[in-house]
Formats: sequence, structure tokens, C-alpha cells
Amino acid sequence: MEDRDCDENNEKIKSPLLLSKETAGEDIYLPSNVYIVGTVNMDETTHPFSKKVLDRANTIEFNRVDLSYLNYLGELVKISPIALKQELLESKYLFLKDVYTNNPDLVYQVTDELEKVNKILEKLQAHVGYRVRDEICMYIMYSEEGQVMEFNQAMDRSLLQKILPRISGSDSRTKDVLDELIDLCTSPIRVSEDDENVDLTYAKYPKSAEKLIEMRRRLVDGFTSFWIS
Repeated sequence: MEDRDCDENNEKIKSPLLLSKETAGEDIYLPSNVYIVGTVNMDETTHPFSKKVLDRANTIEFNRVDLSYLNYLGELVKISPIALKQELLESKYLFLKDVYTNNPDLVYQVTDELEKVNKILEKLQAHVGYRVRDEICMYIMYSEEGQVMEFNQAMDRSLLQKILPRISGSDSRTKDVLDELIDLCTSPIRVSEDDENVDLTYAKYPKSAEKLIEMRRRLVDGFTSFWIS
């Protein structure tokens, strides 16, 4: 699944051989139109994911509840589904060099930000490696090409989805890491521990900052992680 490459014509993405012709009657590969999405309910009975799993996925939380939203009950108009073809979804970039060829400045910009983050995360041995850097570069490259988000918005979501899930602990090192990451994400705003309802509108990475402040608040109970709410 990880060692994807292009075929001999440099057109279609294919995985290494899964089953040989001798075994299955034909050579079988994992096709490029297979996408893996998993869901899990995280609570005190659930084992946390290993960092190896987190490195290979983007974590997206669905925990916002708005019981007052009832407008959909009165919406009687039928909405047609939007058809998305494989050409829109398939990977265009397989390796960091592919991104670098088209936008070297983006690679340097992402790397510079992640070096700042890694310097902080090293205190917990939670710093990220090349895989995470490469995937964040690709994520932001796709975002910019599709005009989905500006760089800081895409970087904010990358930190939230791939970096913050790695953080957990109960000691002073965890507190130091959270404090430093909050300073990084809220710049140029300064947020103290007493700021319960701080306005993060002008923060550099507001979504990550909001999550980090929540994690620091829970550390008062003796332990914190990305998952516990």
C-alpha cells in the first residue's frame, strides 16, 4: 500500500504486486481508485493509535454537536448528488520531488514550519519524520492548486490532523510542549492560561491553537491527549 509507483508508461499509479499470476490467474495490484476511510469512537475504553498509524493517516474529528439546528427538517427540496470522477480524486504527487519540481518554495516553507514544530516536540519524543513532511507538502500543494485554502489555513489543518494527535502526557514536559505550540500557533496573539474565551481570529493557526488550548486546560486533571474530550 505504501510503495506506490507509476506504471511503465508513467501514467497510472500502481502498488507492488499483491498476488502473482501463478497464484490468482493474473497479476493483481492494489488499484489507484481504492480509498481507505476508517472511523472510531475514542473514549477511556479505547486504546490510542500508535504513532506509526498516525503518520500514515489524517485524523479528522467529528465531535461538534448543535442540537438547535433544525432547519433541515423543513427543507423539502431534493438535492441531486454530485458525481466525482476518479480523475479528480487520484493522486498526482507520489514523491516529494514531484512537488518540489512544481513549487520548490512551498517545500521550503513547509519544512521551515515543521522544523520549528519538531524542535518543540522533541521534548516528548513526538517529533515527525520525512513521511509526515512529504504528505503535508502534498496536502498543501493540492489545496493551492485547487484554490481550496491559503497556505496558513492548509498548514493549520495539517498540524491539527497529523501533528497534534501525537501529543499526550501528564508531566511538566507535556505542559511545556503545549505552551510553546500555543505560542507558535497563536502568534502574534499572546494567550495566557487564564484566557478561557480568547479571540483567535487573527491567530496564525487558529484551529490548532483552539485544540491546544483545550488540551492544556485538560492537563489540570492530570493527563491530556488529543482524543479525550
